[in-house]
Amino acid sequence: MIEINKRGGITVFLTSILVTMIIASMVFVHASRSIGSASYTDAVLELAGRSALSEFDRRLKDEYGIFAFYGYEDMVASNINFYASASFNKALPSEHLFGFRTATDLYRLQLQKIDVNLASYSLMDVNVFEEQISNYMNYFIAHKGIEYIRNMQKSNVPNISTSGEEGSESANSGRELKNKAEIESLPSRTSNVSNVNIATILESRTPSVGEIFDESVLTVKINEYLLSHFNNAMRQDRTKDTFFRNEIEYILYGNLSDRSNLSRFRLEFVILRTVLNVIHIKNDEDKMRMVDTVASAAGAKKWVVGLAIIAVWGAAEAENDARLLLAGKNVDLFKSKDTWALDFRNALTTRRVRDEDGNVVDVVARERRRTGYITPRSSEGLSYMEYLRMFLYVQRRETKLTRAMDLIQLNFRGSYYEEFLIKDHYTGFSLNAVVSGKKFEYEQKY
Repeated sequence: MIEINKRGGITVFLTSILVTMIIASMVFVHASRSIGSASYTDAVLELAGRSALSEFDRRLKDEYGIFAFYGYEDMVASNINFYASASFNKALPSEHLFGFRTATDLYRLQLQKIDVNLASYSLMDVNVFEEQISNYMNYFIAHKGIEYIRNMQKSNVPNISTSGEEGSESANSGRELKNKAEIESLPSRTSNVSNVNIATILESRTPSVGEIFDESVLTVKINEYLLSHFNNAMRQDRTKDTFFRNEIEYILYGNLSDRSNLSRFRLEFVILRTVLNVIHIKNDEDKMRMVDTVASAAGAKKWVVGLAIIAVWGAAEAENDARLLLAGKNVDLFKSKDTWALDFRNALTTRRVRDEDGNVVDVVARERRRTGYITPRSSEGLSYMEYLRMFLYVQRRETKLTRAMDLIQLNFRGSYYEEFLIKDHYTGFSLNAVVSGKKFEYEQKY
């Protein structure tokens, strides 16, 4: 009897252990299923999001190196739902296993909800647009190196006649945007970019040296992107169908005609060169000796006449500089005797004003009229592209970026499809999904 009780106790003990192991195995299986379903869901939603991003505008990428897709929130959510549903809500055929029917879908996940938010990824956002350009330039420099920057100007195709006749038809003719609806749809007209004011400057903290360096590097990358992807008066990419001919000049000034933008650049160039030329004259002993000799005839007004002569001489040299630059020549930023073109006689004429007794009371200096330009002894200096680069560097970041958007939109609406709008394109999205009662959140972007 005692032996029978012992055997029964062992059976009960082993049965308890077996039940415990079965329960533990079920717990482990359930936990593994839960972890596996979460990993599976994560992989499916991630892949569905990347699939949605794969529908980027190919031409926008090929011509401007920008990854963005056309769409709106419901449309993107529908696309993701389509891609993900192939892996969720499955109704696979049943299989026979040991004479029993069994389902092959162990997870049995149900995609219950998908929400997409595009607000922070609009291509019309200057920060998003700038990030796309910066990423492109990082890729470009990494693959082609800085040799591109060194040789960029060598590949320029001059658009201006070099015969010395400024104002050629190709330089001053061009298009003018007059369509009011088209003008109002431009990103630079519809963006909410705020102007920098004194209060903003005073409230902003002083940036660190590292921040200044990073900002300068980013500015250089943006400027090089603009110079390599948009035309200007001295460089025309014949493979692109563009609305404006002088696109970089539009980025600088934003006028709605090629002629106005080129004229504005010319005016600012002449002002800059006049200031630099006056500084050169003041520091050149030979030139100042000539100025003093002529101005001394005015007597008491010598210093006034001297300043007038310096200003007129500097302006005359600046006008000659502009004609040289628009003829495809180089103009030295800080002149030397070899890069200075106009001597006193070529630059201006002087007239002495006498009183009734025949005494000289004043000297009037005027710029000498001439056609064409006079070439200095040395051709060293900066090209048209390099002066554009200087002007771009001091232009506001937001202004440059929104006007670059204008050009892309105008070019695509004229040669790609009429409904193209920058504001309808996005570089990513945030995704919220509910799968079998569990929430998942993702950020997907290029």
